Amino acid sequence: MEWPNVTQYLKTKVLQFGEHRLIMDYGTGASYTYREFDAATGRMASDLCGLGVKRGDRIAFLHPNHSDLLLGYFAAVKAGAVAVPVNPMYTAREITHILNDSMAGMLISTDHFCREIEAVKQEAPSISNIIMKKEGQRLEEALAAMPGTGASGNPAQPGADDLAMIFYTSGTTGSPKGVMISHRNVTFGAGNMAQNYGLTPSDVAVVCLPLNHIFANASPFWGTLASGGSAVVMERFQSEPVFDAISKYGVTWFAGVPTMFNYLISSFDDNPRNVASLRMGLSGAASLSVEHLKAFESKFEAGMLEVYGLTESTGLVTANPVYGVRKPGSIGLCVSGVSVRLVDSKGHDVKKGEVGELIFKGPNGTSGYWKLPDETEKKIRDGWISTGDLARQDEEGYFYMTGRMSELIISGGYNVFPREIEEVLHRHPDVGEVAVIGTPDPSLGEVPKAFVAPRPGKRLEREALEKFCLLSLAKYKVPKNFEFMEELPKNTTGKILKKELA
Repeated sequence: MEWPNVTQYLKTKVLQFGEHRLIMDYGTGASYTYREFDAATGRMASDLCGLGVKRGDRIAFLHPNHSDLLLGYFAAVKAGAVAVPVNPMYTAREITHILNDSMAGMLISTDHFCREIEAVKQEAPSISNIIMKKEGQRLEEALAAMPGTGASGNPAQPGADDLAMIFYTSGTTGSPKGVMISHRNVTFGAGNMAQNYGLTPSDVAVVCLPLNHIFANASPFWGTLASGGSAVVMERFQSEPVFDAISKYGVTWFAGVPTMFNYLISSFDDNPRNVASLRMGLSGAASLSVEHLKAFESKFEAGMLEVYGLTESTGLVTANPVYGVRKPGSIGLCVSGVSVRLVDSKGHDVKKGEVGELIFKGPNGTSGYWKLPDETEKKIRDGWISTGDLARQDEEGYFYMTGRMSELIISGGYNVFPREIEEVLHRHPDVGEVAVIGTPDPSLGEVPKAFVAPRPGKRLEREALEKFCLLSLAKYKVPKNFEFMEELPKNTTGKILKKELA
């Protein structure tokens, strides 16, 4: 049996859940059943082919979170093309880089980005067709109004290993790289997430993570699609609208990054809400402190699943079992169908309890980086994908993140892991956010420095934090410097940007 492409996979879900609600827009109230979503994306794919889109063509999307964006992605993929999400927070220079690097032939956007698009037109010669959606207009309507769509074409039928999407990494460590995601990656990942999260047709998710990122697509949407559930699409994360959506739509699980859970917990403390429908929080993209995990479970009376994944893994590598033992602070066990190893600098497996680089292999793994064969060869060896993340494994097989290889601090010959220091500082009742990096030191080579933001209405003092750290950390691990900030810098997914702190 051949592995299904995205079009075929969606058809199987229509047969199972045809009249069930798939997506709902929080802002506009627009909604689609599984059958309506399949029909609409089919019409749009046909129109794209009528405009000359061919198999393998790249179509860029500069669009805020909306059901139309999900429709657009699936229409492009159904047409045999490759969807290229562009971060709507990007400047014209950053947008131009994505368009030129992907060599996109078409750009789909809204009139909100008129100024940016005018600025990139002359700098992105590959773009031959721009589809601009007017305010209040649906993307399907804007596409159908384009000259040439009347001569609708027949969408191509890509294979399982053909490209479906190119996600550009956030660029926190350099210029964004295009991670190639195949049809197989999507269809395997969707079912794998639904299984590992224990999703059912009665589940309702919130999609408020940015849809230009793999996390928002893979967990709350593709996982929902695979399970027959429903997803509420929000333009952005804001605590009050999220609480409103939970109450209004009976949301059962929320996928987010640690900073989002931090905001929800603080907001809930100020004004408790009705969150009785919520059964699970799902934290990924960055490490969630044990303190915040316990606070969420206590206040919301819902379980918390910590998971680990990255763009190169189509979203999921390890997860705490939803029906098994969940260990606070752990990223769980390797998920079904995926193999995980921890290796040293020579590629040899390390012993349990020792720290090594996490590498993985499976149907979820990217085939490489767009137009970067040297980078691909460096990152992927015999199918094993290097993550650059450091972790250890306990005797029961659970993994624990210790940090990034690039973030490891070597102080006076000792290895210092920022995650360990951050966990300790998160226990302080007045600490809201914290990030630890290494800074140069003439005697020790490097020493840890902590950037700390207090909880609202609280004040922090260096001496008090030093004493607090000394209760749980060896002296060489205690930050030699503290810098206090109102808020730590973050990217659009809420991940703290340590590069900017450095």
